Amino acid sequence: MKLIIRNKWITLRGSSYVRDESDTKDVMKVEGRFWSITSKKYVEDLEGNVHYMVRRKFWRIFSRKAFIFDPDKNKICTVRRKIFSFHDRYFIEDCSLGNMEIMGNILGFDYTITLDGVQVGHITRKISLRDSFVLDCSDQMEPEFMVALVIAIDNITDKRRADNANG
Repeated sequence: MKLIIRNKWITLRGSSYVRDESDTKDVMKVEGRFWSITSKKYVEDLEGNVHYMVRRKFWRIFSRKAFIFDPDKNKICTVRRKIFSFHDRYFIEDCSLGNMEIMGNILGFDYTITLDGVQVGHITRKISLRDSFVLDCSDQMEPEFMVALVIAIDNITDKRRADNANG
């Protein structure tokens, strides 16, 4: 299944569209909150039912983490960026599915998602004025969870860019 995840042009909450491969039909949405220190975002179906909540770590020193929660606010997993790596590399910790890892290329525009060493997804970051991703996930994976992984990586990347810009 191929999904396109794109930030809305004008949004005060950091919301995004999630569309089908043809980029014409909404299949789910990502809603942010107007003011959130931890950059909370909710992966929802079109009826507004929350499937996952993604947020960054509040206190951090040399830590690049995001957390994924279920609708009952139980932590599903932690997405941690490896700080010192030649490639953009993320580990999904405490995941009940198994050992997950996301490995990006040097520029951070192309990512491979593996579960127990088998590729289960691919993320391509599109170059545009707003963040845009193409997610290709295998049928064995839940699309909402895979979208939550993309949002977690985007949250970590956005915070890292902001930290680098501020010195």
